[in-house]
Amino acid sequence: MIKFSKETKVGVFAFLGIAVFILGYNFLRGRNFFESYNTYYIVYKNVDGIVKSTQVTINGMKIGQVDEIGMLRKGDARNLLVTLLVDNKINLPKGTIATIMSTDLLGTKVIAITPSSNSEMMGNKDTLLAGVEESLQSTIQKMVSPIKEKSEKVLMTLDRVLQGMDDIFDSTGTQKLTDGINDFSGTLHYLRSVSERMDQLTIEENDRLKNVFVNVESIVQNLRNNNDLITASLKNISKITDSIAASNLTQTINNIGKVMEDFSITLEKINKGEGTLGKLANDSLLYTNLTRSSAELNLLLKDMQNYPGRYFSVSVFGNSRAKQEDKKREEDSKNNKPIK
Repeated sequence: MIKFSKETKVGVFAFLGIAVFILGYNFLRGRNFFESYNTYYIVYKNVDGIVKSTQVTINGMKIGQVDEIGMLRKGDARNLLVTLLVDNKINLPKGTIATIMSTDLLGTKVIAITPSSNSEMMGNKDTLLAGVEESLQSTIQKMVSPIKEKSEKVLMTLDRVLQGMDDIFDSTGTQKLTDGINDFSGTLHYLRSVSERMDQLTIEENDRLKNVFVNVESIVQNLRNNNDLITASLKNISKITDSIAASNLTQTINNIGKVMEDFSITLEKINKGEGTLGKLANDSLLYTNLTRSSAELNLLLKDMQNYPGRYFSVSVFGNSRAKQEDKKREEDSKNNKPIK
C-alpha cells in the first residue's frame, strides 16, 4: 500500500479546495466552467441596472452573461464598455442589437439580443450595436403623470366649487337663493300665461291660418304646375332682350364705322386735291383768282353805288344821263376823289 506524506495530502486537499472554490465562484456567477464562450463588446451611454453576471438573453432564453463593465477610455465616463460572454454555439449576424431592458416591476435588467437579417456572421470579440429600452417604471410614470396633473386640476376645481357652495349657503346666500327661486317661479308663471295666450290666439285664428296655408299651397302648386311655362317665358324674354340689345348695338357700331370710313375717304380726297374742297385746299392759284375776282366784284358794286345812272338809265332821246355820270366820274378821277 502506497503511503503519502503529510505534505502531499495537504497539497492535494489545497488543490481540490482551490478547484472547488473556482468552480463554485463561477457557478455563482452563472458561468459554466466546462463550456466555451465568445466575447462581444457593447458601448453604452448609461448602464443603469446592469452589473456583472447580468443575464444575456435571446427570445427569453439565457445565452450568456455580462463579464465586465468599464470605461471605453480611461477617465471618460461618457462611454461605458460592457463585455459579454455568449455561448459559442450561438451565431450572431452582423448588425445584431443588444438592448438593455427591464423584466419586471422591480427593475431587474437583462441584455436582450435582437439578431439582424444579415447573412454574414460576427466573430469573437466583435462589437454589437447598443440599444436601451425605456424602463417599465419610466413608462408607468409617464402614463401616471398626466393623470396626476388632471387629478390636481379636478381637485382645485372641486375646491372652488365647494367654496362657492359655502358662500351660497351662508346667511345672506340662503336669502339670495330663496329670492332667486321665487323669481324663477314668477318667470315660469309668466311663461305659462304667455303660453296660454298663444294657445288661445291659435284657436281663435285657426281658420284664418288654415286659409293662409291653403292659399300658399295653391300658389306653390300653380308655380310647380307652370314651372316649364315660366321657364320658357323667361328664356324667350331673355332672348328678345338680348336680340334687341345686340341688334341696336351692332347697328350703332356699324353706322359709326361707316361714318368714320366715309369721313376718312373724304379727308383723303381733300388731301389729294380732288373735288371742290380739295382744289380749294390745295390749289393756291384758284385761291388767288377767287380773291382777285372778289376784289374786282367789290369795286364794281361800289362803282354801281356811286354812279347808278351809268348802268341803269334808259332814255328814248339818248343816253344823256349816262354821259353825265361818265363826265362826273372823270372829274372825280381828276380830283383823285376816292370811290366810296
